Amino acid sequence: MRRLTCIFLVIFCSGTAYSQKFEGGILGGLTASQIDGDSYSGYNKVGLLAGAFVQRLFTYTLAGQMELRYVQKGSLHTNKPGDPTYYKASLHYIDIPIMAQYIYNEKVVFELGIGPEFLLSAKEQDAYGDLPEREPYFNTFTMSAIAGIGYTFWDLLTFSARFNYSIIPIRDHPSGQSYLLNQGQYSHVLSFAVYYKISGNKSR
Repeated sequence: MRRLTCIFLVIFCSGTAYSQKFEGGILGGLTASQIDGDSYSGYNKVGLLAGAFVQRLFTYTLAGQMELRYVQKGSLHTNKPGDPTYYKASLHYIDIPIMAQYIYNEKVVFELGIGPEFLLSAKEQDAYGDLPEREPYFNTFTMSAIAGIGYTFWDLLTFSARFNYSIIPIRDHPSGQSYLLNQGQYSHVLSFAVYYKISGNKSR
Protein backbone atom coordinates (compact mmCIF):
# COMPACT_ATOMS: atom_id res chain seq x y z
CA MET A 1 0.00 0.00 0.00
CA ARG A 2 2.80 2.44 0.83
CA ARG A 3 4.49 1.63 -2.46
CA LEU A 4 1.32 2.37 -4.42
CA THR A 5 0.88 5.65 -2.54
CA CYS A 6 4.46 6.66 -3.31
CA ILE A 7 3.97 5.85 -7.00
CA PHE A 8 0.86 8.03 -7.08
CA LEU A 9 2.67 10.92 -5.41
CA VAL A 10 5.56 10.69 -7.85
CA ILE A 11 3.14 10.77 -10.80
CA PHE A 12 1.22 13.65 -9.26
CA CYS A 13 4.35 15.70 -8.62
CA SER A 14 5.58 14.98 -12.15
CA GLY A 15 2.25 16.14 -13.51
CA THR A 16 2.53 19.38 -11.58
CA ALA A 17 6.08 19.97 -12.80
CA TYR A 18 5.21 19.18 -16.45
CA SER A 19 1.77 20.71 -16.73
CA GLN A 20 1.93 20.72 -20.53
CA LYS A 21 1.20 16.96 -20.33
CA PHE A 22 -0.60 16.47 -17.02
CA GLU A 23 -3.41 17.91 -14.98
CA GLY A 24 -3.92 17.26 -11.29
CA GLY A 25 -6.21 18.24 -8.49
CA ILE A 26 -8.43 17.26 -5.60
CA LEU A 27 -11.89 15.69 -5.38
CA GLY A 28 -14.69 15.25 -2.91
CA GLY A 29 -18.23 13.89 -2.86
CA LEU A 30 -20.77 11.37 -1.60
CA THR A 31 -21.48 7.67 -2.06
CA ALA A 32 -24.67 5.61 -1.87
CA SER A 33 -24.03 1.89 -1.49
CA GLN A 34 -25.41 -1.57 -0.83
CA ILE A 35 -24.00 -5.09 -0.55
CA ASP A 36 -25.14 -7.76 -2.97
CA GLY A 37 -25.65 -10.96 -0.99
CA ASP A 38 -26.49 -9.62 2.47
CA SER A 39 -30.28 -10.08 1.89
CA TYR A 40 -30.92 -6.31 2.09
CA SER A 41 -31.56 -4.07 -0.92
CA GLY A 42 -31.40 -0.38 -1.71
CA TYR A 43 -28.62 2.19 -1.91
CA ASN A 44 -29.31 3.28 1.66
CA LYS A 45 -25.78 3.58 3.09
CA VAL A 46 -24.53 7.12 2.50
CA GLY A 47 -20.84 7.87 2.84
CA LEU A 48 -18.06 10.29 1.94
CA LEU A 49 -15.24 10.18 -0.56
CA ALA A 50 -12.21 12.45 -0.89
CA GLY A 51 -8.83 12.34 -2.55
CA ALA A 52 -6.58 13.56 -5.34
CA PHE A 53 -6.12 12.77 -9.02
CA VAL A 54 -3.72 13.16 -11.90
CA GLN A 55 -4.81 13.11 -15.55
CA ARG A 56 -2.78 12.52 -18.71
CA LEU A 57 -4.10 13.74 -22.07
CA PHE A 58 -3.08 11.38 -24.90
CA THR A 59 -5.10 12.86 -27.77
CA TYR A 60 -7.87 15.42 -28.08
CA THR A 61 -10.43 12.70 -27.38
CA LEU A 62 -8.58 10.22 -25.14
CA ALA A 63 -7.15 10.65 -21.63
CA GLY A 64 -6.11 8.53 -18.69
CA GLN A 65 -6.72 9.34 -15.04
CA MET A 66 -5.37 7.87 -11.81
CA GLU A 67 -6.81 8.68 -8.39
CA LEU A 68 -6.07 8.06 -4.74
CA ARG A 69 -9.25 8.20 -2.64
CA TYR A 70 -10.69 7.55 0.80
CA VAL A 71 -14.15 5.99 0.33
CA GLN A 72 -16.92 4.99 2.72
CA LYS A 73 -19.12 2.07 1.64
CA GLY A 74 -21.40 -0.51 3.21
CA SER A 75 -25.03 -1.42 3.71
CA LEU A 76 -27.96 -0.09 5.72
CA HIS A 77 -31.35 -1.62 6.53
CA THR A 78 -33.53 0.38 8.92
CA ASN A 79 -36.57 -0.58 10.97
CA LYS A 80 -39.83 -0.56 9.03
CA PRO A 81 -43.43 -1.37 9.94
CA GLY A 82 -43.65 -5.15 10.11
CA ASP A 83 -39.87 -5.49 9.86
CA PRO A 84 -37.99 -4.57 13.06
CA THR A 85 -34.62 -5.61 11.62
CA TYR A 86 -31.81 -3.07 11.78
CA TYR A 87 -28.45 -3.70 10.17
CA LYS A 88 -25.56 -1.44 9.23
CA ALA A 89 -22.18 -2.28 7.72
CA SER A 90 -19.64 0.56 7.64
CA LEU A 91 -16.63 -0.10 5.41
CA HIS A 92 -13.73 2.29 4.98
CA TYR A 93 -11.40 1.91 2.00
CA ILE A 94 -8.46 3.46 0.25
CA ASP A 95 -8.90 2.87 -3.48
CA ILE A 96 -6.90 3.72 -6.60
CA PRO A 97 -9.19 4.11 -9.63
CA ILE A 98 -7.37 3.81 -12.97
CA MET A 99 -9.63 5.27 -15.65
CA ALA A 100 -9.72 5.53 -19.44
CA GLN A 101 -11.62 8.63 -20.50
CA TYR A 102 -13.30 9.42 -23.81
CA ILE A 103 -13.64 13.18 -24.26
CA TYR A 104 -16.93 13.52 -26.13
CA ASN A 105 -16.76 17.31 -26.27
CA GLU A 106 -15.53 20.23 -24.19
CA LYS A 107 -18.14 19.50 -21.52
CA VAL A 108 -18.79 15.74 -21.46
CA VAL A 109 -16.41 12.87 -20.64
CA PHE A 110 -17.24 9.14 -20.53
CA GLU A 111 -15.15 6.88 -18.26
CA LEU A 112 -14.33 3.19 -17.84
CA GLY A 113 -11.81 1.66 -15.47
CA ILE A 114 -10.89 -0.52 -12.55
CA GLY A 115 -10.13 0.31 -8.95
CA PRO A 116 -7.98 -1.73 -6.54
CA GLU A 117 -9.36 -1.29 -3.01
CA PHE A 118 -7.68 -1.70 0.38
CA LEU A 119 -9.86 -2.11 3.48
CA LEU A 120 -8.96 0.19 6.38
CA SER A 121 -11.68 -0.87 8.79
CA ALA A 122 -15.07 -2.59 8.95
CA LYS A 123 -17.86 -2.46 11.51
CA GLU A 124 -21.28 -4.11 11.65
CA GLN A 125 -24.19 -3.06 13.86
CA ASP A 126 -27.66 -4.30 14.71
CA ALA A 127 -30.44 -2.83 16.82
CA TYR A 128 -28.46 -3.57 20.01
CA GLY A 129 -25.18 -1.94 18.97
CA ASP A 130 -21.86 -3.02 17.52
CA LEU A 131 -21.52 -6.64 16.49
CA PRO A 132 -18.34 -8.56 17.39
CA GLU A 133 -15.95 -9.27 14.54
CA ARG A 134 -17.02 -12.56 13.02
CA GLU A 135 -16.54 -14.85 10.08
CA PRO A 136 -16.68 -14.50 7.19
CA TYR A 137 -14.27 -11.59 7.54
CA PHE A 138 -14.21 -8.76 5.05
CA ASN A 139 -11.38 -9.13 2.57
CA THR A 140 -8.52 -6.68 3.01
CA PHE A 141 -8.13 -6.39 -0.78
CA THR A 142 -10.75 -6.24 -3.48
CA MET A 143 -11.29 -4.57 -6.83
CA SER A 144 -14.16 -2.84 -8.62
CA ALA A 145 -15.13 -2.20 -12.22
CA ILE A 146 -16.09 1.44 -12.76
CA ALA A 147 -18.20 3.28 -15.33
CA GLY A 148 -19.07 6.95 -15.25
CA ILE A 149 -19.74 10.27 -16.90
CA GLY A 150 -18.30 13.69 -16.15
CA TYR A 151 -19.59 17.17 -16.94
CA THR A 152 -17.30 20.22 -16.85
CA PHE A 153 -18.96 23.41 -15.60
CA TRP A 154 -15.86 25.56 -15.77
CA ASP A 155 -12.34 24.83 -16.97
CA LEU A 156 -11.24 23.75 -13.49
CA LEU A 157 -14.41 22.18 -12.08
CA THR A 158 -16.01 18.87 -13.18
CA PHE A 159 -18.95 16.93 -11.74
CA SER A 160 -18.67 13.14 -12.00
CA ALA A 161 -21.27 10.41 -11.52
CA ARG A 162 -20.01 6.81 -11.37
CA PHE A 163 -21.17 3.26 -10.75
CA ASN A 164 -18.78 0.80 -9.05
CA TYR A 165 -19.34 -2.95 -8.80
CA SER A 166 -16.96 -5.40 -7.14
CA ILE A 167 -15.29 -7.89 -9.44
CA ILE A 168 -13.57 -9.48 -6.44
CA PRO A 169 -15.93 -10.32 -3.51
CA ILE A 170 -15.68 -8.13 -0.43
CA ARG A 171 -16.17 -11.32 1.63
CA ASP A 172 -17.50 -14.89 1.39
CA HIS A 173 -21.12 -15.80 1.91
CA PRO A 174 -21.88 -16.68 5.57
CA SER A 175 -22.79 -20.19 4.40
CA GLY A 176 -19.45 -20.54 2.64
CA GLN A 177 -21.20 -21.61 -0.55
CA SER A 178 -20.35 -20.25 -4.00
CA TYR A 179 -21.67 -20.92 -7.49
CA LEU A 180 -20.10 -19.97 -10.82
CA LEU A 181 -19.69 -16.16 -10.81
CA ASN A 182 -21.38 -15.81 -7.42
CA GLN A 183 -18.36 -16.25 -5.17
CA GLY A 184 -19.50 -14.16 -2.20
CA GLN A 185 -20.82 -10.73 -1.30
CA TYR A 186 -20.24 -7.82 -3.68
CA SER A 187 -20.39 -4.06 -3.23
CA HIS A 188 -22.54 -1.76 -5.37
CA VAL A 189 -21.68 1.94 -5.15
CA LEU A 190 -23.09 5.07 -6.75
CA SER A 191 -20.72 8.00 -6.32
CA PHE A 192 -21.12 11.70 -7.02
CA ALA A 193 -18.04 13.89 -6.83
CA VAL A 194 -16.64 17.26 -7.78
CA TYR A 195 -13.13 17.40 -9.27
CA TYR A 196 -11.15 20.61 -8.92
CA LYS A 197 -8.03 21.03 -11.06
CA ILE A 198 -5.15 22.84 -9.40
CA SER A 199 -2.73 22.43 -12.34
CA GLY A 200 -3.64 23.33 -15.87
CA ASN A 201 -2.80 21.67 -19.17
CA LYS A 202 -1.25 24.39 -21.30
CA SER A 203 -1.30 22.35 -24.48
CA ARG A 204 -5.10 22.11 -24.69
